[in-house]
Amino acid sequence: MIVRDGSWSLYDYDRKSGRSVWHYFDGEKDVFRVDYPVDNLLSENAEIRNGAERAWKGDWHRVASIPLNIAYGSGLVQAHSEGDDRSVKRFLNNSDNRAWRTKEGHL
Repeated sequence: MIVRDGSWSLYDYDRKSGRSVWHYFDGEKDVFRVDYPVDNLLSENAEIRNGAERAWKGDWHRVASIPLNIAYGSGLVQAHSEGDDRSVKRFLNNSDNRAWRTKEGHL
């Protein structure tokens, strides 16, 4: 049985993580697309963010939960590895990335 999403064919599926790999042949080359389910993570982040204290007291705060494919694809992991705190803060403070935040405020 072949599972399709338009012109894409399901190539691989991981039941545990929900990750799916799709294949498409564009006439010249094979193209692969990887989909990751993030709905549960977005809901969890919103719930944690809404229940978190507003104060920034103490030494440690969980400020975000970001899927690895997003963290690597955005350059966030590389910036963090290189000690580029400005880029990390810029990513986390960007309103487009609010869904990944677990604490309100500005870093």
